[in-house]
Amino acid sequence: ACGSCASSTVTMKMGIERVLKEKFEDKLGEVIQVDPDDEEGGGKATELTMESVQLEVNRISTAIIAMGGVVRVVSVNPIGEVEIEFRGPNKVKKGLELALLDVEYVKHVKFVS
Repeated sequence: ACGSCASSTVTMKMGIERVLKEKFEDKLGEVIQVDPDDEEGGGKATELTMESVQLEVNRISTAIIAMGGVVRVVSVNPIGEVEIEFRGPNKVKKGLELALLDVEYVKHVKFVS
């Protein structure tokens, strides 16, 4: 199938369906396209999670430590608020805040002791 051809998707679907029917004969019903981003619970997250915040903190933690900072994620709620325990220079704190605000669904970063 050629990506520039308007019927390429139909051609690809028909080809895949033909091969599957040859392989599985009468055991196969209809072949349909499934987009994991459209499925509930699959694909992309739909709310803020502790995992997504922790991934970002882990990504930058080596730099934070090298600049004299210590960070721990205290809590995350689905409406977009992240509570962070942080000790270190203010410039590092501001960088951490900006990095966390880039995480999808983070609306506010609250620093707690």
